[in-house]
Amino acid sequence: MKSNISKVLFAFLLAVCALLPAMAQGEYDDSVVEEPRARKGGFIRLEFRDIPAEDKANVDGNYTVSNDDGTVMLPYLSSRVRVVGKTARQLGDMVRQLYIEQKIYSRPIVMVHVGDDDEQRQLMTRRITVTGYVNAKKVVVYRPGITLIQVLLECGDISMHGSRNIQVTRKGVTRTYDYFSAGDRSIKLLPNDQVYVPERGPWEGRPAKLLP
Repeated sequence: MKSNISKVLFAFLLAVCALLPAMAQGEYDDSVVEEPRARKGGFIRLEFRDIPAEDKANVDGNYTVSNDDGTVMLPYLSSRVRVVGKTARQLGDMVRQLYIEQKIYSRPIVMVHVGDDDEQRQLMTRRITVTGYVNAKKVVVYRPGITLIQVLLECGDISMHGSRNIQVTRKGVTRTYDYFSAGDRSIKLLPNDQVYVPERGPWEGRPAKLLP
């Protein structure tokens, strides 16, 4: 009798041991939620730390993931970055490495948030219209904190014929901002703003570096 009980107990312990790896992976835990991943048409939010203070306004913010190829265009990088399918943690490591490899920042810390479906639906109701001499005229989805340079980059940047004098119309009032001014580039836009890039004048200059 004792021998039979021992065998049953031993079999029970073996079954429990077999389930432990699956339980550790969350297969039997309803509370485990898969990390959100960047998707086409969604957005990611970046926040940089340990970089020059004057650069934060240019690089911090939300970036829309292209519906075509699942990429985003990030400031200063030489090419678009494929982000679709990656978690916030993976994106943070990848973006940090790109800025280091291209010698833009030495030891940046990159915090990433991947927007979910509810956030994206809310943002889709607020837009910024971009026209004129940009490489791709489009309607950009508004995201809190989005800057003038981020909007222009989402449109492929100003074209070779585009003026440095960028016009932003808000509630019927138009103001002009200098594309090459660090302060002007980092102004925050609002929903329903209209951005227009005029044609570059024949004598319009191009500075070698950003102005104060």
